[in-house]
Amino acid sequence: MTTILEVQDGILKVQGELEELRKRLQEEMPEAERAHLWKKEELLMREKEFLMKEKELLLREKELLLVQSGQNSTALVEDRSEEWIKHMLIPGLTTLPQHDYDLANALFPEKHGKLPVTMRMYRERLMQKPNVTKSFLIEADDSIVPVVLTVALRVSFGREVSEMGVSGRAGSFLRDIFELCRSYSPSKFTYQFFSDCNATTAGRRSSSTEERSRPDTLLTASGCTFLIGEDKLSSLSDAEADLTAKVRPLSTMFYGELQFILGYIEAGSAFQWLSIGKSGVVRRVGPTLDLSTDVDRCQYLLSIGYAYQLIKKMIDSVPQVPGRHAMFTVDIVGDRTLCFFPDRVRKSIKNFDSFCREKMTGLDVILRAYKAGERCPSLPQLMGNKSDDYRSRTGTYTVQISPLGHAPILRSEQSIRTMARNVCEALSVLHEAGLFHRDVRLPNVVQVSQEQFMLIDLETVAAYPFRLPEGFQYFREWSIEMLEGNSYTPMSDMYQLGRLLKKDVR
Repeated sequence: MTTILEVQDGILKVQGELEELRKRLQEEMPEAERAHLWKKEELLMREKEFLMKEKELLLREKELLLVQSGQNSTALVEDRSEEWIKHMLIPGLTTLPQHDYDLANALFPEKHGKLPVTMRMYRERLMQKPNVTKSFLIEADDSIVPVVLTVALRVSFGREVSEMGVSGRAGSFLRDIFELCRSYSPSKFTYQFFSDCNATTAGRRSSSTEERSRPDTLLTASGCTFLIGEDKLSSLSDAEADLTAKVRPLSTMFYGELQFILGYIEAGSAFQWLSIGKSGVVRRVGPTLDLSTDVDRCQYLLSIGYAYQLIKKMIDSVPQVPGRHAMFTVDIVGDRTLCFFPDRVRKSIKNFDSFCREKMTGLDVILRAYKAGERCPSLPQLMGNKSDDYRSRTGTYTVQISPLGHAPILRSEQSIRTMARNVCEALSVLHEAGLFHRDVRLPNVVQVSQEQFMLIDLETVAAYPFRLPEGFQYFREWSIEMLEGNSYTPMSDMYQLGRLLKKDVR
């Protein structure tokens, strides 16, 4: 029967072969040989995916056996993961660290925990390095937590040949430890983990990469980004410079009084935790770890568990804001894609010509709306160069707009009045430019500060005079009452605002 350790060894072997193959693809060679390597790469990727799924299935199968054992008194196995994980985690934090020194102590406490590992692993390490074993490991059984930690300690650190290899390894460590904490520790929260975010383009047929505006690793929860990581093959300094260029000051509306979020940089086997302050300043915290050494590997795995506890405390401290989107994440609905960055949103619409025909608008009209709103704080600001840049050869429309906002929280008559006044201001600017918005709904109103609201989604605008063709199927958001005869007028936008206030605000 295949074991989890054997599957993990297979994953590492395939990863190594992929890295060597991708290194060869950077060299000059005949097209026939390159095509052969591309085919081999695809096969290795499929093999790796199969092994990853097999590892997941084995872990689930083991967990199922452990659960069933609790219902069967004659079973020979027992799940003690909740007990074992207590050995590696420090008691819950009462307050969040306010300074880098306190943060370093939280990630690397003087009285640290111990990593539960399988009996075989513990005895092997006890013979080889007794001092390290006694300081950082504790002998356990074959429950899920000890098995996963044993696998993590067995990972070998050879010389990486690609940045993707560094990212894959870092993501595996972080994901596995966070999943253990979420499954078996008392502190539980829902999060999303993204690794290797900067993928190669052209179906891996080219060494070029997409715009490197996203960090390699992200952890998000409650619509906020709480962990950012950058991996490099060259040096920690290069990784730190890249990450520093990508972060911005933390929005008070999103993060409240939180003073920092966590970051990390990794290059080869070197690893360093970071503090990303409220002003966007990046600082190193704690020691630089060499993950190829036993002591530093143990400290690293323990610190991930402590980072999990820190992030749980961060989540509890940020304001709860509906409709908030985490930095560097992507929202895809049909042909529309929204990418959220610290200082802007990038919107893309595939099949843009079809979109324009359906909405009865056009690129020139949409750009007129953004131009009209350049001096209006109640309309989004366009970040771009020239009109040719907004539509690609593939027919995809792309714009970048600012500022960022979130779904409004209308808890007082004053906030409702402010929202209505700002929407009227935005509509006034559009109407004076000879344009209609045609989609005034609460989802298209965002709050950008405590006293400012903004009307977004200018891709629905049209120029007047605007008359619907015979037999036209009304937009989902429209009703017959919005039209004067068969025409859309400025009063139609005002009708939508009135309906919004009556229906959605109360």
